[in-house]
Amino acid sequence: MGQPSNSRYQAVRRFARRNDITFVLPERVYEELTVDDPDVEDVPVDAAIDEGWATVAAPLEFSEPVVSRAMDGVQRYIANADDRPADEVERADAALAALAAQYLSAGTATEVYIYTTDIAAGEGAETVLASEGYGDSVTFVNGFRFIEDLVAGDS
Repeated sequence: MGQPSNSRYQAVRRFARRNDITFVLPERVYEELTVDDPDVEDVPVDAAIDEGWATVAAPLEFSEPVVSRAMDGVQRYIANADDRPADEVERADAALAALAAQYLSAGTATEVYIYTTDIAAGEGAETVLASEGYGDSVTFVNGFRFIEDLVAGDS
C-alpha cells in the first residue's frame, strides 16, 4: 500500500474506517511488513496499527489441530502451485489461513476475508479451510484488485 501519504494507503484506511473494519495480521505477516532499515522511520503497518484499523493477532495456537492442518495444507497448496518444496514456502502466507482457522474454530469469527496478493495462498486458504468445513465462511480477496478497485472508486 505504500506510505500513509500514498493514495492506495489512504483508500484502504478510508475503507476500513467507513466499514468499521480492523485488519488482523498474524505475527509472521507483521514481521514481513516491517523492515529493519534505519532509513525507514515510519513503517506503514505501524501507522495503521496506531490509527486503529489494523492489529497484530496473538500467537497462533498450533496445539489446535485445525490451526496446524491449515498452516501445513496451505504450504503444500502453494508448493504444488509453484512447483517447489513445501519447506521453501514463506510461512507468512500460510499463517493467514492458520489465523482464520483459529478464529473460526474458536467461534471468534463466523466469517473471514483473507486479503493477500499471493493468489496461490488465497486459493489455498479457501480450499484448505473448505476441507475443514468452513467453505461458506471464507472469502479470498485479491489484494492487488482490492486496492485497484478502491483507488478507482475514489477518483
